[in-house]
Amino acid sequence: MRTLLSLILLSLSTALVAQVPLDVMTTSGLVMGTSASPAVQVWRGLPYAAAPVGAGRWREPQPAEAWLGVRDATEFGARCVGRGYAGGTEQPRMSEDCLYLNVYSAAPSVEQPLPVIVWIHGGGFFAGSGSDAIYDATNLASKGAVVVTFNYRLGSFGFFAHPELSAESPNQSSGNYALLDMVKVLEWVYDNIAAFGGDPINVTIVGESAGAQAVGTLLASPLSAGLFHRAILQSGGWMGLGIGPQPTLAEREVLGSEQATAFGAAALADLRSASTQQIFDSFPNSGGINVDGYLLTKDTALTFAAGEQQPVDVLAGSNENEGAFFGPGLQTAQELRDYAATRFGPLAERFLELYPAGDDMEANRSYLRAYTNELAWQVRQLGEYQSVRGLGTWIYHFTHVPPGQEERGATHVSELAYMFNQHEQNANWDDADRALADTMAAYWVNFARSTNPNAQGLPAWPPFRGNLPGNVMLLGESAVPEVDMVPSAEVLEFFDAAYQRHLDTLAP
Repeated sequence: MRTLLSLILLSLSTALVAQVPLDVMTTSGLVMGTSASPAVQVWRGLPYAAAPVGAGRWREPQPAEAWLGVRDATEFGARCVGRGYAGGTEQPRMSEDCLYLNVYSAAPSVEQPLPVIVWIHGGGFFAGSGSDAIYDATNLASKGAVVVTFNYRLGSFGFFAHPELSAESPNQSSGNYALLDMVKVLEWVYDNIAAFGGDPINVTIVGESAGAQAVGTLLASPLSAGLFHRAILQSGGWMGLGIGPQPTLAEREVLGSEQATAFGAAALADLRSASTQQIFDSFPNSGGINVDGYLLTKDTALTFAAGEQQPVDVLAGSNENEGAFFGPGLQTAQELRDYAATRFGPLAERFLELYPAGDDMEANRSYLRAYTNELAWQVRQLGEYQSVRGLGTWIYHFTHVPPGQEERGATHVSELAYMFNQHEQNANWDDADRALADTMAAYWVNFARSTNPNAQGLPAWPPFRGNLPGNVMLLGESAVPEVDMVPSAEVLEFFDAAYQRHLDTLAP
């Protein structure tokens, strides 16, 4: 009896310390991964949907095809066709057959599931992939998570809308294929992630820039209900990078019809039979996310204003010098005055009081500051929306300037290497850089685990409780709560007024 008891205890003990096996059974078949580090295992290039090629071009993602035997999951799949495409010769190559994801797992066993982080990359919806080196999730996962990165269709392949496409769709919609890819990923995670040591009922979606807009869209979409439980938005929000309306399906169908006519297509079949290169060259701009009645039932601003977004906890933030990433900005005082009149109408005079245009140099500085402040306002407004519903909300402002980036400052994307804790890839980092990266990765994983980014040994991060001083964590040389409001109260009041004017234009 004692021997039997000992064997049972030994078996239980072994189960608790065993690693998730490298060979994992998914709903499509068996996959074999590899070790990314002593603490993390990785499976690369897993198909989460069928290849959207041929007749599958511009269709909702379909189930991935099953396979027999063991699929090698040690190499990334092809990137989706985007900026820089040249016939698929890039390394790693680009292809329309690109709906692949990657899983990084630090789980000690499937019996001890870890929180799941699903990363949605940025790139303006026309560039990037889940396999980009900046998104290597090994160190982030090592904090105690299972991290999923993935590709989604880009540019015209992800957003082309057309009346014939809408007519053939079972949902009478078209043009939001990239976002439907993301929903498909979340469904794949729900069905499969437990086998990799992840908890399918503890999923956090995280995105930066266009990826953050995607997160905001998923917060507003009925299709994603129940598929994630927390959300992190970095340098972006439900309106993208600034206040503005979303196009309707009808508007995008008009654009698509004009593009198809200019291409010389007599029917949809002509477009589907065209080569990847022809589509890439001839349809450079398909307009991004549209309000199609399926993925989105109305403009996301109206969804959030009505408190109808997904009831999940949120962590969000932006960077100190966002606009510097996108080039020099407006160069003359007249350009800034014209910009103020076009964008803000009756509020233009107040805009120019806050962001003066006395001369060209001052106007340029004002434009870049306004760009940063508008994005910081949107992040805080998101915090207001979620906290009004009684949900946990945490807001940050990233001010740390990476080495070698002194001229541009803490610009757009600057936080990524720190959030992913990529100290090995950044040999020029000093102790402050490494400490900040370690802290940020811990905050992100703690939030994914339990909503609260705080833990013993980390600087205390206060929850967001409205636009008051001390409610935002400054991530700079170290992590400290702000003393003064960033941006200022008068700036927040201005963008409140601009946003209300925007909502008024959307009202039926």
